[in-house]
Amino acid sequence: MDVSRFYAYCLQGDVPAAYEYLRSIKNKSKKIQALELKYRYRFFTEKPIFHIKSKDSWIRKVLLAYYQYFIAVLTRQNTSEAEIQLVQSLAPCIPNNPSDMDLDQIEGQLELLFKNKGYHFLGGLTGPFRGPFIWKTMEKKVFKVELPYHTEEITVYFLSDFLLQSWIHFSTFWEKRAGGWAKPEGLYFVNDRPKKKKINLDGSEFQVSYLKHEAQHLSDYTRFPNLKPKDLEYRAKLVELIYEPKSFRLLKKFFYEGKNDPRFPHPYSSYVLMGKLSRLAFGHDKTEELEKWKTITPSLIQKWARNLYDEHTMQLEKIGAKGDGVI
Repeated sequence: MDVSRFYAYCLQGDVPAAYEYLRSIKNKSKKIQALELKYRYRFFTEKPIFHIKSKDSWIRKVLLAYYQYFIAVLTRQNTSEAEIQLVQSLAPCIPNNPSDMDLDQIEGQLELLFKNKGYHFLGGLTGPFRGPFIWKTMEKKVFKVELPYHTEEITVYFLSDFLLQSWIHFSTFWEKRAGGWAKPEGLYFVNDRPKKKKINLDGSEFQVSYLKHEAQHLSDYTRFPNLKPKDLEYRAKLVELIYEPKSFRLLKKFFYEGKNDPRFPHPYSSYVLMGKLSRLAFGHDKTEELEKWKTITPSLIQKWARNLYDEHTMQLEKIGAKGDGVI
């Protein structure tokens, strides 16, 4: 099984495609057979069984509402209808709630209610779907981060003891997760991982793919405050490539992740980025087979990434700070 291809479908929010890929595999190992059964029972049966890490009946009710929403949107059901159902499921969880509360208002109340139970709650979109992050423990560290043309001192909050890590975690049975996010006050890092997936803080995955990626977001929030997520992600991925000594690690990820759909900021930015690199490397926009990227030296990828970053910056400066993006 091509694991990267399988999880790429999940990260693109297309669980039916991931499931059909599993079904298409011939001579399945026991591990793949078990994975196929897990996806069938969670996403394609009427009454899936969930293991929720809390005995609190109110917490279980909130999480179940989000799980049902995840199943709906991840199996290509109408997103607007799924959000209406989510409102109807969550509203009874809010004491004395007005009948006209929308989802943003409900999540604002959930944040306060979870705080009273000792948890942090971050609602909103993990593009393009809803799905909060809910965690208990948070520790703070400070790092100096070099970015193109300047260095920033960044506060990083390390998060653990999660109840929920949004739809990405759910869609992959806890195998994949958002690495973290950026807010004006600093960076948030998801540190709640199995032992075999713990990240070395001195390694490239943390220093480049997380720290520089998210620090670039912080810089852009100030410099280009109206920038849309797809442009933010495009710039942050270019920064990763500028500093990554083994560029194929990232190219492989972007190759599988890419999707020509602006609703998905991460896959779409990867699609645009790989198209631009393909033009530089091979003379056309169509992304070549993955193996061909091994023939391109990391130093050349770093050079092209720096040029694309500078080009994008100049385009943004041309349209002004109020501009929302150019890709």
